[in-house]
Amino acid sequence: MEYEPIKKQIGRWVRQSVLLRKLLYRFLGTLFLREWYVKRAIRRLGFPKTSSPRILDAGAGFGQYSYYCIKKYPQADVLGIEINPDHVADGNGFAKRSGLERLRFEHGDITKLSHRNRFDIVLAVDVLEHIQDDETLLDHFFRALTPGGCLIVSTPSVYRKHRPDGDFVGEHFREGYSEEEIRQKLDKAGFRLDTLTYGYGFWGNLSWRWGIRNTLTLMGRGFLGKITGPVYMILVAPLILILMSLDYVWHNRRGTGFVIVARKPA
Repeated sequence: MEYEPIKKQIGRWVRQSVLLRKLLYRFLGTLFLREWYVKRAIRRLGFPKTSSPRILDAGAGFGQYSYYCIKKYPQADVLGIEINPDHVADGNGFAKRSGLERLRFEHGDITKLSHRNRFDIVLAVDVLEHIQDDETLLDHFFRALTPGGCLIVSTPSVYRKHRPDGDFVGEHFREGYSEEEIRQKLDKAGFRLDTLTYGYGFWGNLSWRWGIRNTLTLMGRGFLGKITGPVYMILVAPLILILMSLDYVWHNRRGTGFVIVARKPA
């Protein structure tokens, strides 16, 4: 099963409704452990709520991280770059209808990013594993950041190789990074690594497999699956949230993904 057909279906459901899109963001923020870790990394940067950071959401997708940033920092300028034109049109329509004048989306290829010294924060969530020339992409991110600016990356680790997820990694160019490899590539681009936090350890993997993975698998099985999938998720949600919470507070010595905060030297 692949993600894209599910993503397209969800996009059609929420396209014209601000309320449904906000509910989608709430759902993703509640039941995707990755978002817990990424949002914590954003909060720990320590920007005051009244500040006005310039933020790039590279590979913005549905725009949930862009939305989180503009709500957390109302005076920020948030730009989401996304290669899917439907996501861009939907995101700009949502921002306009919601009165979020400082949030916008652009259609573009982040591997051809040309900004220089423009952003205080660059988010790259589930991006690097899709890009063959990841070192050039990291170079682009480095140039796009202002001195002292921060890069937040969420990406799978090599430990994901040991999980038989099949087509769940079929859309990735690589299955994951080792800690040594990602450190070397960040260092080569000029970054200074601040933190590397493993997620989806023992508890997080259980939450993923019993929750999101099973739900998406059901939803990929025709009309009946689209009905039974959400029902299944509702039934298992309390258990999934407990498992996610355990992973979030646990010190995972390894996990199938990690969140990295790296800084461009001032």
